[in-house]
Amino acid sequence: MAAVDVQRQITPISQRQFELYTLSLERGPNFDPVQIFRTYQAGRGSASGCILLDPERGIFTTLALRRRIDHRWTVVDEGGPYPTSKVALENLKISMCGGDAPEPLRPGARRRPLLMKPGPRGTSREFELLTNTISHLPALMAIGECYLALPNPDANFVSDFQTRNFASRLFELYLLACFREQGALVRQDHVSPDFWIEKNGAECWIEAVTANSETPRADRFSDWVHAPEDHNERLTGSPAERFAKTLRGKLQRNYHELDHVKDRSFALAIADFHAPGSMIWSREALPTYLYGMRADVEEDGGHRRAIGTPIANLTGKHEIPAGLFRDPNFAHLSAVIFSNAATLAKFNRMGFLAGWRPRGLTMIRSGILYDRTPGALEPIPFKLSVDSPEYEALWPRGEAWCQELEVFHNPLAAYPIPFDLIPGATHWFERDGDIECSTIWANSVLSSVTLLLMEHESSTRGG
Repeated sequence: MAAVDVQRQITPISQRQFELYTLSLERGPNFDPVQIFRTYQAGRGSASGCILLDPERGIFTTLALRRRIDHRWTVVDEGGPYPTSKVALENLKISMCGGDAPEPLRPGARRRPLLMKPGPRGTSREFELLTNTISHLPALMAIGECYLALPNPDANFVSDFQTRNFASRLFELYLLACFREQGALVRQDHVSPDFWIEKNGAECWIEAVTANSETPRADRFSDWVHAPEDHNERLTGSPAERFAKTLRGKLQRNYHELDHVKDRSFALAIADFHAPGSMIWSREALPTYLYGMRADVEEDGGHRRAIGTPIANLTGKHEIPAGLFRDPNFAHLSAVIFSNAATLAKFNRMGFLAGWRPRGLTMIRSGILYDRTPGALEPIPFKLSVDSPEYEALWPRGEAWCQELEVFHNPLAAYPIPFDLIPGATHWFERDGDIECSTIWANSVLSSVTLLLMEHESSTRGG
């Protein structure tokens, strides 16, 4: 009897840690209309579970997850209803089976390769930073769980992640976390596009792409690239041209003509990794290219106000036409999704907030917030410890995956994307000739860096 009791022992964990595990569920950590009441794990993480509360009916249910032999989570029990949380807990202890062997694979399921086991192609410096430094242990744990949550990564995912395509694969993991966090069903049943997402009957195919430099990443790893000082160059020059060439290259693959994509919403998701630090400042160039509208500041009677200046071409050396969304030939492109947060810094913060906190590690995030005061032209600076109450209070439930996600809607889209398909993103759209935005967040981070302090060492990461 004593051995059985030991096997059934479970310990509380943070809700954020459990929500990271439940990114593996079809719709992520979303249980409406019930809500998470308590969260637990057994042993060293072989099992996890929660008690759920229906606030209207005052009853409790349970959800038990266990690791399979390939380390992925699988649901082993959904129990209840129970009249009290105590009764629910006793049943959860039994269903989690903490001392049992891992769950077997489903018939026909393949065992995916280990993400962190180096392969024959060697490893990149980013991968080595992730796996060999204690200051990035939170990111290591968060990335590992997101990889296990991917429905069906392609055969090259692990080797790409470990080598020169680290950033591109990290972006895919970030997108998965954003979509699942918001309750979207995510599937990878086709080689391309990368994702199909669905929520409340709305759906969209999404292909992920990153804007990269031709310079080998290993040669540029420690070089921090700052924004061009010239306003026009920053908005309409090489940064905008890089976005344009990357998006145009993807559009030439005609994803919209595939049988499973035809006559459905289709979006490209893009992130900028062309140089260290570029994701902090290059974002402004993307809507400039998409809408053919440059954001300027005009003096009017001693007052400064923002105006949109139409442009016909980008000012880079190739003079690419501006206004991708003005071209009816691209009406099949419903939107462009962007984020500057698909970074090690983001995963590190999310893992840290979930509870993986190496002794002596402190994270300080500094950056700028969008000022929503009418007529405001300058952002609001901030600098806060990631584990401080002030940082958590910036958002209703603390930092979320999707807060830096932006959706730029094509006004000519043949198949528009409803805002509530990705409700946690900031949505940009055209109305009466102006480009407007809609967001659920009172505080939106435009750019930031995260300073890691580990005893007497420190490092700074973008995002």
